Amino acid sequence: MLSKDIIKGNLSLIILSSLINSEKYGYEITREIHNITNGTIQLKEGSLYPALHKLEKQKLIEGYWVQQEPGKPDRKYYRITDEGLKIVSQEKERWKSYMNIMGRVIYGEEDT
Repeated sequence: MLSKDIIKGNLSLIILSSLINSEKYGYEITREIHNITNGTIQLKEGSLYPALHKLEKQKLIEGYWVQQEPGKPDRKYYRITDEGLKIVSQEKERWKSYMNIMGRVIYGEEDT
């Protein structure tokens, strides 16, 4: 089981990664992350939306409103920016290095 600290410390990367292949609104982001992680990571609105606003402010994602059919509230969709893609790429390399180092430390494994 992942610690909450690991999730919290990597929430931006988790959200950015969920937006790589398609634009999504908040609920779709949480549903995809839940499905990909087999329920291990369950983002709540109280952590998702502040993180989305932070990513928007950092210009790593862009949000835009989509009008729904009459009587339904508009939805705010999010897309990853070029800068966001760059950050994801950098973070993937950082994680790859971390996993290789930890593999050597914990299991005595060589780089893969």
